[in-house]
Amino acid sequence: MSNGRNRGATIGIDLGTRNALCACMDGARPVMIPNRWGRTSTPSVVGWEGGWVVGDDAVRLSLRGSFPVWWDLKRKVGGEFRASCGGKTYTAQDILVPLICALREDAEVFLGQFVSSCVLAVPAVFSLLQREAMMRAAEAAGLRDARIICEPTAAALAFGREGRFLVLDFGAGTVDISVVESEGGVWQVLESVGTSKIGGYDFDLALAEWLRERLRLPPSPEDSRWRTLVLEAEAIKIALSSCRSYDWIPPAMNGVSAAPELEPLKVEREDLERMVRFSIRRVVHVVRRLWARHEPEHLLLVGGSSRIPLLREILESEIARPERLSLCAEESIAAGAALCTRIGDGRLLLDILSGDVGFLRNEEPEILIPAGTPVPFTARTTFVPARSGKTELPVFQNVADMREERTVLSVLTLDLEAGTEVELRCTLSTSGLMHCVLRHGNTTMEMPLLSLKRDVLPDASAASVARQRIRDLKLRLTPFEILCSSDQVERLHNLVRQIENIEDDGPSVEILEGIVKDMEVALS
Repeated sequence: MSNGRNRGATIGIDLGTRNALCACMDGARPVMIPNRWGRTSTPSVVGWEGGWVVGDDAVRLSLRGSFPVWWDLKRKVGGEFRASCGGKTYTAQDILVPLICALREDAEVFLGQFVSSCVLAVPAVFSLLQREAMMRAAEAAGLRDARIICEPTAAALAFGREGRFLVLDFGAGTVDISVVESEGGVWQVLESVGTSKIGGYDFDLALAEWLRERLRLPPSPEDSRWRTLVLEAEAIKIALSSCRSYDWIPPAMNGVSAAPELEPLKVEREDLERMVRFSIRRVVHVVRRLWARHEPEHLLLVGGSSRIPLLREILESEIARPERLSLCAEESIAAGAALCTRIGDGRLLLDILSGDVGFLRNEEPEILIPAGTPVPFTARTTFVPARSGKTELPVFQNVADMREERTVLSVLTLDLEAGTEVELRCTLSTSGLMHCVLRHGNTTMEMPLLSLKRDVLPDASAASVARQRIRDLKLRLTPFEILCSSDQVERLHNLVRQIENIEDDGPSVEILEGIVKDMEVALS
């Protein structure tokens, strides 16, 4: 790799439920980036010990049991999850920022240059709110130019062959199934479905509960003993992918053996398969449906949970024999994200919207952008309020599917005379991000997604808004700690601390935001 300090390098990130990986391009091939612990895989775990702790350090912190540690954050992104530490309240995407910062810093050490942008792989099943939240987390971590790619599409890029193939991405927290067609350097997604309710992490929890019952330990899902059991369950699950049985020796928990009177516990592969068979059958059912609809030529498996022998056996006997990638299953998505940094250089990627966007008109769903629509895309519709006064029009994702929980993306507030024609325009970017504009007469209103509004704590006073902007500025200062002298960074932090002591001082925040923006432009 080049050791020159060129600015503006771009990396590919697979921010998985259990582990995060980074990759970059070395010529025409993707290369995995090692972390500060000497491995390419970083646990997607964040803790608080008077400051943020991430990765392996956060895992060790969780085993001590006396500090808050967060696992499984990816599935909470863009939702109502809130956590408090250090006297502040954070969303799931806020807590992921220190982890993404660590990934960026490790990449900068490896490359010997400033990293300013990334391609971030997310599950195809992610809603527009979740994509927006992940984008904002990456930007807050110093990756100001972030793009998004769906995980199965990234895996298809890593596969690198032409034809039509079905990609089953069975990760720790989500399952994505996509049909992708590649020809002449163009990758087009034909259909993509999935769920965030099944994943390898759920299998770990089920096996950990089974171990807890065998050890006759009391139910205690929040203490360090339970976390130790979950980590042991993951190790057993991985071992059972290559052997039929495993002799498990219960480890010491809180410094004391969990059950000193017990002999090593034999765990059979059949024990695990009984726990996971129903979930795997559900996944195979969806694969079979898409296989019959699109008749692909290849079946690709990616994600750590795709190594489970039962999954491969059922797929091979009932659908098709899975093909192997040149990369290991866990690294293919990060490699594909790195390849996506070269999109436009002989490659074209056409992704689709996984869930429809629309609203309710007279309690009936009206679809504005259908599921499966290639992005980028712009849709327009007009409507006329039936009565004068203030009304609210929520915009939903999955508005037409009554079986799914509808996600409110934005709420359009109208205060118009009856009979006034209103135009709603929704634009989807290539990253699957949505922008809504409402027009009536000479008035134009931009309607942000709700994920933007949720970043402000419930007391929406001017002081709370200023505090939120200061928190964002603190995160934006992180890249300068590498590139600027320590006294320059300390002066900036002193400015932030001074403004924090002044309630409702928006003008001072704006001045500091201008300084930081100028520095970012200079260093980009």
